[in-house]
Amino acid sequence: MDIVGQIVSYAYQYFDNFGFLLLAGVGLILIYGMMGVINMAHGELMMIGAYTAVTAFHLGLPAPLAVVLAGVSAGVAGIIIEQLVIRHFYNQLLSSLVVTWGLSLIISQGTLLLLGPSVMNMPTPLGSFRVGPFEFGVYRVVLFLVAIGLIAGLWAIFRWTALGAKAQATMENPAMANALGIDTRRVYTLTFGLGSALAGIAGAMFAMTATISPFFGQNYTPIAFITVVVGGGANAILGLGFAGVYLAGVQTLASNIFNVYVGYVCIMAAAFVALLVMPSGISDFVERRRIRATVR
Repeated sequence: MDIVGQIVSYAYQYFDNFGFLLLAGVGLILIYGMMGVINMAHGELMMIGAYTAVTAFHLGLPAPLAVVLAGVSAGVAGIIIEQLVIRHFYNQLLSSLVVTWGLSLIISQGTLLLLGPSVMNMPTPLGSFRVGPFEFGVYRVVLFLVAIGLIAGLWAIFRWTALGAKAQATMENPAMANALGIDTRRVYTLTFGLGSALAGIAGAMFAMTATISPFFGQNYTPIAFITVVVGGGANAILGLGFAGVYLAGVQTLASNIFNVYVGYVCIMAAAFVALLVMPSGISDFVERRRIRATVR
């Protein structure tokens, strides 16, 4: 057995799973993790991005520009959805769940009526490389790097920009932020639009690894919610990273011991165990431990 190749294979699978979880959840950490909206249409925003990227690519646009255009189209769609529907259901978790579930059905069924059940795709770029007897796709490495880049960019926005500061103030205490002169409605709209744009970019990236249909997004919504909920809301960005590290490890181990399908089931089981121990998520647990250590 090629030991080096086997180690690289395990590491490759782990970072592939980690990148998948980060990409699936990166847009949702803004909409659910920070804004408190249970957005069941998250997958449909990814689907909009995927269709946009595939269409743009087949019209002759280079793949990177097609991905950017996908983010723009999903972001615009998100802003329209927020202004027409979502803004009436802030701080109403169950209502937002029902309404966005309805939006999910409308968008997916509307796409089916408009475009039909036909399947579209984009070629997976960049080829592969070998380590011993094992062959690995280069694009999967790119997916991981893009996921890390999006998370880092999002953290930078909230750490160093005026929009990030206003968004944090609005999410923490909307009434106080409004009293201080912050246009909270505009902040909500821009934040929802940014989360939607990130979902569109994720959908475009996944479009190069899967076929696209009107129900494309339904494959990603559950895993995105699981990752974000396990991460917790005390620090949604950091929590997504914690959840990705944990769930990707469980999935990789179970997939190698059993098979890929068991790996997905084990993600659900691992999320259940994590929420039993840490009901508010990993980042909330870490934050409480940090506060206790500071007090002592």
